[in-house]
Amino acid sequence: MTNLGAQRSDRLYLLDALRGLAALSVVFWHWQHFFLSGPVPETVDRMKLPLYDWFFLFYEHGWLAIDLFFCLSGFVFYWQYSRSVAEGSITPGTFAILRLSRLYPLHVVTLVLVAIGQYVVMQAQGTFFVYEHNDPTHFLLNLLFASSWGLEQGYSFNGPVWSISIEVLLYALFFACCRFFPVRLILLVAISLLGFLIQAIYHVPIGRGVGSFFLGGCVFLIYRHSILSWPRQVANGTVLAACLLVGAWLLVVVGAAGWFDVNKALMHVPHGMRGAIRMLLSNLPTLVLFPLTILSLAFIEYWVGPVGKSASVLGDISYSSYLLHFPLQLLIVVLAAQFNIDHSLYYSGWAMAGFFVVLLTLSLASHRYFELPMQRFLRTWLLHRS
Repeated sequence: MTNLGAQRSDRLYLLDALRGLAALSVVFWHWQHFFLSGPVPETVDRMKLPLYDWFFLFYEHGWLAIDLFFCLSGFVFYWQYSRSVAEGSITPGTFAILRLSRLYPLHVVTLVLVAIGQYVVMQAQGTFFVYEHNDPTHFLLNLLFASSWGLEQGYSFNGPVWSISIEVLLYALFFACCRFFPVRLILLVAISLLGFLIQAIYHVPIGRGVGSFFLGGCVFLIYRHSILSWPRQVANGTVLAACLLVGAWLLVVVGAAGWFDVNKALMHVPHGMRGAIRMLLSNLPTLVLFPLTILSLAFIEYWVGPVGKSASVLGDISYSSYLLHFPLQLLIVVLAAQFNIDHSLYYSGWAMAGFFVVLLTLSLASHRYFELPMQRFLRTWLLHRS
């Protein structure tokens, strides 16, 4: 990352680690894939899922990590690219090459692997595994990163790629906003609110992405303004933000665990306000918790200095683990059918531990020996040609 804000480090390792944890949260959420017969859910005893008491938050609400992804992307992109895009020192072509060289190689490989795996499952079982729209049209949409642009009939092939598809649109919108409009907090707030409004009315993925991505941009502008204007006050702000962060996380955990009865607490609140309060509480992670988490970790690392280097490897392999976990699940389902292994396997903590060990090992190997070399090759070749 270029040093546009942090004056003590050119990389925020805690945010890298947070991105990695978000990817693994989605993997926990997708453990339910193993209990699907085609796209149809089978009976599953959720309380018997591996270490449910410890990881219930991820089993039940892990899908919210996608909003954290979008918010983190907004923060990082406004940190890394906003100034150079606004000043015109980076062209649209160069920007596209930088992003696609990072995303495209592994995407193509996993797309082909899933296509082969789904064909095998269809031939053996007469139905696809989880995502059922696996035809040439949807293959082309996936190949073009357009699998969630409104042209699709539903999730297809490597289904989790839908969020990457939205991110590609967000990159284009981000570039246009930085190039043609001033990078101002009020503008980013307006765009973020528009995105959340679109999501609330039309329930389309792009609204969800726009809302969280530009909210992340707002967080970066607040962070940059704070460390440039009030460097001595950042320490106090860090303590305050950390306290609010702990309180917000506790509130979310208590609510998710069912230890707090919202309806009972709202009994004495005027009826007209109850809906608004419920909506705010249901969106508390996306609107408050995730931005506050990002801001707090950025402040902590600015004040303390580079920390969390050892954990930042989770961020390095977050894209790998995110794209590889569904193909790995597909492979396991094929092998389980081959050896007549029933679904009781997926209640085993040892099975889950083995899955994560294999996934992380594959992700490390993919990042080091495939993604980085391909990224360097494509950038050298394409940037030289351009």
